[in-house]
Amino acid sequence: MPRNSPPARTKRTPVLVFIASALLLWLLYPKARPLKQTDRIPFSHDVVEDYFAHFEGHQDCGITSPDLYTPPKLTPTNGLKQSLFCRNRARLLEAMSSGGRHGFDAPYAPLGCHYRWYAVPEICMILERFDAIVFIGDDMLKAIYSAFNMLLRENIAMGGLKQWEMAESEREGCRCDNQMAKPDCARYMIKTSEEVRESDGGNGHRSPYYCDRSPAPEDVHEKFNKVLDSDPDSYKPIPVIHTLGLSTSLSWPQATDKHSLMSLFALASMDEFLTIADASTRNVPFLWVSPNAAGHLKPPSQILSQGNNALWHYTIEMAKEAKTRELDSLGMYNLTLQAGSWDGSSYGEKVGLVQAMMDLMTLGRADKGYL
Repeated sequence: MPRNSPPARTKRTPVLVFIASALLLWLLYPKARPLKQTDRIPFSHDVVEDYFAHFEGHQDCGITSPDLYTPPKLTPTNGLKQSLFCRNRARLLEAMSSGGRHGFDAPYAPLGCHYRWYAVPEICMILERFDAIVFIGDDMLKAIYSAFNMLLRENIAMGGLKQWEMAESEREGCRCDNQMAKPDCARYMIKTSEEVRESDGGNGHRSPYYCDRSPAPEDVHEKFNKVLDSDPDSYKPIPVIHTLGLSTSLSWPQATDKHSLMSLFALASMDEFLTIADASTRNVPFLWVSPNAAGHLKPPSQILSQGNNALWHYTIEMAKEAKTRELDSLGMYNLTLQAGSWDGSSYGEKVGLVQAMMDLMTLGRADKGYL
């Protein structure tokens, strides 16, 4: 929700130094100036084929950046390369929500303009803008939170898990996609960034965060209020990434007419946390993330209530509700429509990493602290 922020504190940070240096170069070389943008983003190098080459598990997991992302190509007719990227946050969200795949499990392509694939140091720069990031949701958001940890720990083999608590046989059985796919691995999933920090002095089975900034806990009222009250005078916003899947909403006891009331639980949750945020003195912008599409292996018993027709209507309805509350929304339906799924509901590392980067893109396009 937009709200006025307190005056910024007079302190220097690496982010401010970087922006000042970039502005100086922009003034010195006017011919190289990109087209005007309505929000700020850090400079980003083109994604390279070996983006994951230094990540733990890059050989075992078989994931390369071309599997996930295709950068725009400069041609004699498309002008400055900067013009190929989405010019503002609203256009970015629309492009990422409305894209598609050119073939089953092909890299996801946004519609009309491109998003960037940030290097890990640039992700750290984005996170430095905020005091915390709060994740509120169900199993779908757990996958995105796990992918956040994989990127920040530079570990696609077990970056979403507390591998220091696992036996050797469990570590072998929960590598790569299995860390999201196997129910036995779920109990080791990282729930707060503090769990990783506290393990830094432990045994060799650990992967520390690349930077000190990392995702805040995904939990309910007590931890949410604790995060909001941690530094009431801080000028930095605390963004909330919020989602609830259709299966969670349909399980709500009051939703007796499943089709007409399928969004009631999600709306109640959205308003519940907005009320808590509004009662605080902090700037708390929200990003609503719509659920994934139903995979092609979805059980027949769930097709009518949780199939793609129901999911699409739920996505559209919740996007409208988010807009009425002045919240941004990001759709995941098109991203997952032609993506591989092992059970018709859950997706693996490839989808999770793209979803995490999309959320980071939205955070990177925050203007004056707002989503």
